Amino acid sequence: MFKKLRTLTVTAAIPVLLLSYIISQIDIQRYNIVATIDILTKRPAPREIPNPPSSKEFLVRSAPVIDDATFTQEDVSRTIQKAVNNVLKGFKGDEYFEFNSYLGPNFVAAYYVVQKFLGHQGTEFDPHTKLDEKVLYKLLSTTQYPDGSWANVIDGSVNFGDIDTTVYNYWALKVMGEPLDSPMMASARRFILSKGGLRHTNCLSRYWQTFFGNIKWSENIYIPLFIFGDNIFSRILNFEGRVAQWVYPHVLPITYSTYFQVQKDLGSRFDLLELLPENADKPLDDPIYAERPAASLKDISHKGEADESVLKVIRRMLRNQQPGGSFGGYTVSTLFGIIAYDDFIRRYPESQYVDEIKQRIKKGYEFIEMMYFDNEAEYMGNLCNGRSWETILSGIALTEAGYEGPELVKAANYLAKKQRKNGGIPYGVDFEYASDFDDTAETVIFWSAFKGNKDFERRIDEANQLLFEIQNNDGGFAAFDRERQGFKPIEFVTAAFSDAAEIWDPSCSDVTGHVLEGFGEAGLNYTHPVVKKGIEYLINTQKPNGGWEARWGNNYIYAFGAVIPGLKKVGYNLNQPWIRKSVSWVLQHQNLDGGFGESPLSYKSDKWCGVGISTPSQTAWALLGLLEIKRADVMDVGNSVERAIQYLINEMDREGKWEDKSVVGTGHRGFLMMMYLTYPHTWPLMAMSRYQRYFGEGEVELENTVVGNDIPTNIIEKITGTMEAVKPSN
Repeated sequence: MFKKLRTLTVTAAIPVLLLSYIISQIDIQRYNIVATIDILTKRPAPREIPNPPSSKEFLVRSAPVIDDATFTQEDVSRTIQKAVNNVLKGFKGDEYFEFNSYLGPNFVAAYYVVQKFLGHQGTEFDPHTKLDEKVLYKLLSTTQYPDGSWANVIDGSVNFGDIDTTVYNYWALKVMGEPLDSPMMASARRFILSKGGLRHTNCLSRYWQTFFGNIKWSENIYIPLFIFGDNIFSRILNFEGRVAQWVYPHVLPITYSTYFQVQKDLGSRFDLLELLPENADKPLDDPIYAERPAASLKDISHKGEADESVLKVIRRMLRNQQPGGSFGGYTVSTLFGIIAYDDFIRRYPESQYVDEIKQRIKKGYEFIEMMYFDNEAEYMGNLCNGRSWETILSGIALTEAGYEGPELVKAANYLAKKQRKNGGIPYGVDFEYASDFDDTAETVIFWSAFKGNKDFERRIDEANQLLFEIQNNDGGFAAFDRERQGFKPIEFVTAAFSDAAEIWDPSCSDVTGHVLEGFGEAGLNYTHPVVKKGIEYLINTQKPNGGWEARWGNNYIYAFGAVIPGLKKVGYNLNQPWIRKSVSWVLQHQNLDGGFGESPLSYKSDKWCGVGISTPSQTAWALLGLLEIKRADVMDVGNSVERAIQYLINEMDREGKWEDKSVVGTGHRGFLMMMYLTYPHTWPLMAMSRYQRYFGEGEVELENTVVGNDIPTNIIEKITGTMEAVKPSN
């Protein structure tokens, strides 16, 4: 009895000791402990999700309703030929493919405002920005929804945006001098207040506001410096080694800024008092809105070197900054890093790290400027470069189509140069430090097309060896790391971040499906222990409706297009009840125009699963699965395949290319979506080519393929000119 009581006492003492240690490390004068505990224990409030319309009529835009397919073999060949030409337009530098991606102009709007905060123009850190205020103004002023909101990217199934994007854009327009009583600003303000006001934005949005004093530091999450120290607790916590790859580069500079409560008063133009609910009824001529100049910059300099606890964070930041200048490959983390660096050299001008940090600030700006303005997605918020991923998909698509031009060998060799020592392939520029398992698996598929090439065969073996090693315990595969699926102490610390970013890198059906397909291309089958475990993961994670939730694309349709081809490639018998259940679900969600679509709202509500306007990419994903089912004669799929092919032919004939009119990719599921410009060029070409091989007349003759001159330089005019076309009627 005594021994049992002693065990219980020791067990109960552990969390008390940990909490005591944490409190002992906190600077009591610097932080509001009560507010901190409140923030850490508070979960983001759920946001209202509208129901999808009861009729599918709203899902039809310019595409005609398709009851029966009427295309000919010539139509299929012509469409594939055009698609190949469009993919080849993305071949750059004589070695890789690149079309770019984006997450929204609101990130450029934030960059515009933060440049004012940093005040580096005309100094040794001048970014020589290409940002044209007039261009940004036009983009923002022409993409506002009727309710006053903005969306980071277009979801063609709804006609409203979100509070965070709207705050960013409102703020930038105010700084530009847009009158607060203009219709654009008044409607945006009404929308923001209807959603709870400034404090109801997500964690990252509130951090940006805190730098300007619009939100108090005590209202934000507290990240203590000692988490990144050399103490026992930090080693047990192992923050860098437990969270997802994309979290650490953002949290490091935020930790520094939180500690020093970095803030400047730039005057009334940067205030957002009118977005606080307590001021909602105040007229715009109220004294609290009176014009106020910027306050003088405070002298924060200290003699000598910074404390070791601060230097440990700074050294981690320096190690994390990549050769291209980014923090981990992302523009947002890089901008947070520049703010922290700028404060440090002002605070500790005698530090041994000042000279190096000055160079790092310049490199950081170079990366951001390149991403935001030096590509086809200029001004649209290109947050991370996916050059390897886009090269892989382009190479596979061209290979599937039977193209044999020199671009394929050059692309395959480019990926060989990018392969890491552990066999993995990075996502893109400045991601060379991290293997992306999805990229690695898809590269195996691409390299497998070069039969007999000993170098590629060796590289495939190395890539697969890595994939064998990083399989999670549940049998699934994640994006960047093994077993980063949760850790209770960090879950507690990062709770307030969950409305702005995914903290973990879990197993997911889409990556698992792609890995299985790669294994199959390399000659492995369903009896292999790793493959068998992956199949068990898919069985165990199937939803009651028959589908799987995907991590990196919208959503159940993307998962279907990854899982079914993967199972087929490893020789798994598709004639199984659980497979037929998934097929039945997909067939129920084909749109009237023959295509498939799914709103990102499906991550928030099951009612939106499989519901959305048709896009070429999502139609292709559905096709990739249905083609294997039809070919294996697992079950009757009716004319669903032919109707989907007809949709793709119609879209190509009307546009001259495939283009997604609604977002199909994810950054962070449910609240930050990502538009991949590569996807509509590549995935539909894969699907059309497989249809041609399986049910047509073999490969299309591509000897006369020529790359046209109409290569787009940017998409701003397209976005602003077609905004109304993608908004559903009220």
